Amino acid sequence: MRYIVGFLFIVNLVACTPRGQILALNKVDVQPFIDLRIQESIMLSFPQNLSQSDFKAVRESMIAAVRMRGFQDILDIDEHDFELKAALINDFSLKRNIQRLNDNLGVSYYLEMQVVNRKPARFSGLGSQLQYNEAMGAPFAGSPGLIPDPEHLTWTKYTLYQTDGAIPLASIEVKSKHFQNNQLDARVVRKEVEALFQQIFMAVN
Repeated sequence: MRYIVGFLFIVNLVACTPRGQILALNKVDVQPFIDLRIQESIMLSFPQNLSQSDFKAVRESMIAAVRMRGFQDILDIDEHDFELKAALINDFSLKRNIQRLNDNLGVSYYLEMQVVNRKPARFSGLGSQLQYNEAMGAPFAGSPGLIPDPEHLTWTKYTLYQTDGAIPLASIEVKSKHFQNNQLDARVVRKEVEALFQQIFMAVN
């Protein structure tokens, strides 16, 4: 019985753990008459300055979201680093390198994720003062008090290119809330990628 109670407690604790969510879609730009050929290959690109846990969450979530959309031939810049270097591709800010994905590697699509901004949500003036007073009045000044850490907000941009011609087919900027410890929530990243494809679907139907 004790084991059952302990298990239920853990399940309840996990269920009550604050999770992230998408707050807003900004700067949606989708070209009309997009004909996505999901039988073609797609290359995924992630920010390189993420922590190891964030990078793992981003990579796995983007792959899962793209596969759910129907793509099966999925490559990414981490796993295929050697092939990219051999094809002289190392800077995707240059259109000629996106074109080289098509010319040298036979990749038809390129999906890029960029973290535009990442910062704690602002407290109100009263909330900030309460947090300061609580921290200073704690047994050890500066130790955490009852007021929770501020939620962290992330602005992320996703851009889908047709590699032949380095043509941007669609892009969105998403404002999302992630974990309170500023780690990225894998579920939110997956939903962000799904939102990009949903915008494409809405534009062509």
